[in-house]
Amino acid sequence: MSIHPTAVVSDGAVIGDGVEIGPFVYIGPHVKIGNGCRLMAHCVVDGYTTMGERNVVHPFAALGGPAQDHAVEPGTVSYLKIGDGNDFREGFTAHCGTKPETSTVIGNNCMFMTCSHVAHNCQVGNNVIYVNCACTGGYAEVYDNAILSGLVAVHQFCRVGRFAFISGQSAFSLDVPPFMLAEGRNGGVKACNRVGLVRAGFSEEAREMIRQIYKIFYRRGLTVPNALKVIREELPQTPEVVEFLDFCANTKRGVVSANCNDRHA
Repeated sequence: MSIHPTAVVSDGAVIGDGVEIGPFVYIGPHVKIGNGCRLMAHCVVDGYTTMGERNVVHPFAALGGPAQDHAVEPGTVSYLKIGDGNDFREGFTAHCGTKPETSTVIGNNCMFMTCSHVAHNCQVGNNVIYVNCACTGGYAEVYDNAILSGLVAVHQFCRVGRFAFISGQSAFSLDVPPFMLAEGRNGGVKACNRVGLVRAGFSEEAREMIRQIYKIFYRRGLTVPNALKVIREELPQTPEVVEFLDFCANTKRGVVSANCNDRHA
């Protein structure tokens, strides 16, 4: 363990083996830091934050602060839970849950670039990328391997599906389904995330099923219920097809569709 003499590590904090704590770092009294983490100069880890192993926190990142929510009551015990191998770049922020005993959760091997933000009670999966200034509002869910490009804003309570890609400067108040590439202000899905699927090793058969989903859902001009019905009836129920159908069936805010005024799945 290496702790710079100017760092403040509060009594009660639990620090794992091989942790590096740089100049002017602040670690709060309820924080737990796993083995092999590196906390660089001027970052803050506070609140009831639990961090796994091999995370890197860059200068001026702030983790575990209270939720930016008027509903938070002083003294609320809520949590920020972080997995392993994440990279939190300069100016990143993530906050604890709003209500007592609730959590904001970040998985493993994610990259959060400069000034990106994960709000209270968000659930972020594994291998997710937030590019500079991307942010998700409270209670949003971002599934594994999704990418939020620069300046993307995802409304509170919305979901971004697995292997979805959102283009830069987009804003969504609807759910973005898995495997799709979306852009604009609820502007719709423009294509499958072909490059991401190839890079992730999806088979040609799986990619073809996703292309067929895209054609039915976004190119036939069907309402959401009718499009889902056609997908169930016309396509083999492969894992990718079932995942897409389940995602749409469980929407609360509605999914981005061919007609974004049609909000009901």
